[in-house]
Amino acid sequence: MPEPAIRTQQLALRNAYIADDPARCAAHHLNLARQMEAAGEAPAAYLAHCLAGAVLLFQSDDELLPNALGQLAMGFVQHAPRKPPLPGDFATLTALVEQVDGVRFRAMTERLSLNGGASGDEAQRAVAGLARLMATG
Repeated sequence: MPEPAIRTQQLALRNAYIADDPARCAAHHLNLARQMEAAGEAPAAYLAHCLAGAVLLFQSDDELLPNALGQLAMGFVQHAPRKPPLPGDFATLTALVEQVDGVRFRAMTERLSLNGGASGDEAQRAVAGLARLMATG
């Protein structure tokens, strides 16, 4: 069973998806990523949630995107000179974050793309590229 702080964030994330609120979902993905990192979870796991949060903020053109990009950029800095272990494609990202009960990341990103946002694949590439640029100056 996960640590209590991680479990709390997983429940908050599930509730945000139930509420169908992209900004709340993004915030809870980012919070879960921080808790997972603090607990010593594998970088691939917590960076996936960080990336998912940033993707949702990118797709919804949310003003909190720079904060999420900064958090993701730290993954690039911490793993330099190697690349951080980010999911290689959107299907992998989706599979990783949807391991949390109630997370319907793919459905939310598809809905956001219908409202004029980038597709999940496009958003993932853009967000990772922006975070990399932030990390390298």
